[in-house]
Amino acid sequence: MPTALLVSCAMYRYGTARMPAALKAAGFRVFAICPQNSLLEFSDSIDGRHSFPAGFSPDDLTVITARAAAQVRADIVIACEESAVGVLNSADRLMERVPVDSADARCLRMIAACYGGRSWETVRSQCVQHAATAGIRTPRQIIVDPGRTSVSDLAGLGTPLLLKWDYSSAGRGVQLAGCPREALELAARAATGRQENGAAMPADGRIAAQEFIRGPAASVSFCALHGRMLEGFAYTTLHHQPEPFGPASVIEVGDHPALIDMARRVVEMTGYSGFGGIDAILPEDGSPPVFLEFNARPTQTSHLGDLAGADLCRAMACALEGRPYDGNIGRSVAMPIALFPAEWVRDANSRYLKSAHHDVPWNERRMTAAILSITPQIHSA
Repeated sequence: MPTALLVSCAMYRYGTARMPAALKAAGFRVFAICPQNSLLEFSDSIDGRHSFPAGFSPDDLTVITARAAAQVRADIVIACEESAVGVLNSADRLMERVPVDSADARCLRMIAACYGGRSWETVRSQCVQHAATAGIRTPRQIIVDPGRTSVSDLAGLGTPLLLKWDYSSAGRGVQLAGCPREALELAARAATGRQENGAAMPADGRIAAQEFIRGPAASVSFCALHGRMLEGFAYTTLHHQPEPFGPASVIEVGDHPALIDMARRVVEMTGYSGFGGIDAILPEDGSPPVFLEFNARPTQTSHLGDLAGADLCRAMACALEGRPYDGNIGRSVAMPIALFPAEWVRDANSRYLKSAHHDVPWNERRMTAAILSITPQIHSA
């Protein structure tokens, strides 16, 4: 029986809270490190947990994770959000502070093997550049240097334009500009501002201006090991919460071979291991999909694999134990899915709450009750 150690830094990330049940159903022992009173603590599928208080040191969290991974003999350590990925990325740096032959050094080396170095998804502009170099279709992009980049520099991208900030997430780092001049004004204001979490953007953070490609948003959720995609399913987004660039609230799973192939190439390019996803656009003119982002952590749809006919957790369990897996990558049953509670928040009277599969975790009643209680407070507007 394989063992998974989930590491979360988020209080109310719904997709994170849904992962333990999916892992448990696939045969994993599940352990978690998470904030006190976070949604993840309400899962009934966790075999053991360590909860930490607000303000806990990120470096201490990395060390605790490394020790826990060794103690429970974790076959896989899963950083559940961008913030958790950032915490575990410090394992390389922390190894320099402990004796090379110490127990902590050995534990940190285990973490660094998966999470050492820079995160692909936080430095989004560079990820697009790497994908383009690998021959993956990407939007045309120019890095904006406020004060130096001119209107004429951006003119070739057409109108409107998208501005994207590194170290942003959940669509909050994306803005639509009607023309190059507006794009430069937005970038200038952002360069002197702060990120969504109140922190200043890191020195290597950049603002990219991209051409706007018309067409439906699409994604692939997948699992991979050592640069090989094990399983995945593709879907288009019918609604976002919030519109127009927030996370999906209604998706339609379907057969999209070109998207699956793109995800496979991204996995190979990054040598990625774990659960992840890519975001793309399906152009209106019917041309090949355009890569937008790589999410190097479980996405909010990772737990849906069994429903979509592509069980990501079971594929990972089989790979870790060396057992055969009989899945069919990308061959999913076409169906619309209303994500809970996102679609309820977007429109409490949405037809998709009845006409589509509404993904409420009724088998985890404590979690459902917690989500129903906290969501109106978070989205009071």
